[in-house]
Amino acid sequence: MTNTTMAHPPHQMETVLQNPNTDHTHFPNTDHAHAPKPPPVSNTHQNGAATHKQTHKQTDTPSPHKQQMEEHCICVKMSWVRDFREFANDTSAHGVKYIFEGPYKLVKLLFLVTWLGLSIYACNVIITSVITYVQKPTSTKFEVLQDSGMTDKPESIKFPTISVCSMNKVKKSFLDSEENILLKEYYEVLDQYDVAKAEELAARFEDPEDDMYQIKDVLYEDLIEQGGPNKDRLLKCQQRGQYCNTLKAFENNVDRISVMENSMTGRCWRVNPDGELQGKMGDYGSLKLMFWADVQDYSTRSADTENQGFVVAFHDNGTYGSSMASGFLMSPGTYYKADLRRKAEIRRKDKIESCDVSLVANTYGSYNEGSCALECKDKAIHEACGCVNVVPPLNNGKYRSCNLEEWVKCGLKAYRSWYDDYTNPDLSTKICPCSTACEEIRYEAQISSSSVSPAFAAGIFPGVQPIISLPQYGYSKPEFDILYNSTDDILKNVMVLEVLFTSMRTSEIREIINYDMGNLLGDIGGVLGLFLGASLFTILEFIQFVVFSIMKYCFNIGGPKHSALNGEKEAI
Repeated sequence: MTNTTMAHPPHQMETVLQNPNTDHTHFPNTDHAHAPKPPPVSNTHQNGAATHKQTHKQTDTPSPHKQQMEEHCICVKMSWVRDFREFANDTSAHGVKYIFEGPYKLVKLLFLVTWLGLSIYACNVIITSVITYVQKPTSTKFEVLQDSGMTDKPESIKFPTISVCSMNKVKKSFLDSEENILLKEYYEVLDQYDVAKAEELAARFEDPEDDMYQIKDVLYEDLIEQGGPNKDRLLKCQQRGQYCNTLKAFENNVDRISVMENSMTGRCWRVNPDGELQGKMGDYGSLKLMFWADVQDYSTRSADTENQGFVVAFHDNGTYGSSMASGFLMSPGTYYKADLRRKAEIRRKDKIESCDVSLVANTYGSYNEGSCALECKDKAIHEACGCVNVVPPLNNGKYRSCNLEEWVKCGLKAYRSWYDDYTNPDLSTKICPCSTACEEIRYEAQISSSSVSPAFAAGIFPGVQPIISLPQYGYSKPEFDILYNSTDDILKNVMVLEVLFTSMRTSEIREIINYDMGNLLGDIGGVLGLFLGASLFTILEFIQFVVFSIMKYCFNIGGPKHSALNGEKEAI
């Protein structure tokens, strides 16, 4: 059979056949050479037909580039599935390979559904665990501590500072003295904390002819300090039968047995202000204090109240009694016994929700919620009036005390406004957002009491009778109808306070984090191992697979890929 010789190569033939303007008559061995010529047509008709023919052909037949892209996508999908199958066979996680190697499709489907369900549950547990770890939940741990280095019980325990505040803010004898008549009129209005009456009084300071104008520059704090109780109303301080001025803690400075502290509510004794006094457990190391209430010297405003006597607070020497949220009310004519236990509260410094490590101290000593509230009060009054009623104990020139004119015109109104806002439970957190102290020493007290024995009063009366009855000692003041000269006066004025410890050790309440890094790793490892048979190495294997897959299929970066288990290499 004779082969027909073609004038053009096959690829040229295809090009010629696809061109409608090519003249086909020079091919003698084709049927087109003997075909009758079609009638001539116009160039416009030919061009339109050719265009229609090409458009129709391009629509029906995809371009080679598009075909190549589709084939490439199919190859990529198949290649990735192959890689994932290899990863499933090689990974240390159990059960994944059975998704591809199960004997039946139903078994493969069952493994796939189970694996997906357990994976979703494991992810939920891990996310919940991470959120819990970030939130740092805490609990309270109670411990009993003693000083480091001690193998037996401690030899002594630190006594607290004891603040004793008289309920008699300003004495009657001070207000009734001739030179203080104007102060009495001023005080009896101001002590009612009535803003309307204060405004009427303030108008009198505007008139230089008014007598009230004469005291406008007197400081409010001087009124409290000069009119408050005298320091010598602390009659006795004893420990173990020894007077405090002979104790080792005060032998070099007997003036530091007690000092007086001014506060908005009056003057207070601050016993053991430096915290130098040490004691023993029980009656062996108890501290005994005796105070004189001066009941006959109570001013009209103080005598009209529901109670008389003292307010007592036990606290660390770094804080002040005025900052204590509450105290124990102790009446004259009563013997009180306070059983103390020392406690340390320590909160997590790395958990900002618990405490703020930057809050260590302020103008009221060591930081606590009480000192924060008083500092907040002072700031509010100072911003409104440029002064405060009583400067804080550690003022260091930060505030100044208002004079009587400033207090009646501005200070009292600003204080009442702050007080109304602070005591409103809906506004208190906005007015004074006080954080909890990170470390705080507390003295918890259990108080018991009994009446002072008449026999005790009769026994001490011969020794104290000259002191309380003679005017030169300052207790009896006949010009103000104040006279003490009987055992009944002792029973009405003496208050005895005995302070002792029930334990030599300090109880520590420590805030601990319930869920730390160990708990987080344990929960993650447990859920991965129990439900997926995975470990930390499985996570590393998966990360390696993802990274190499991205490099291979997204960036077409070639290189050897090591199998997770057998170390084989293949190009990527």
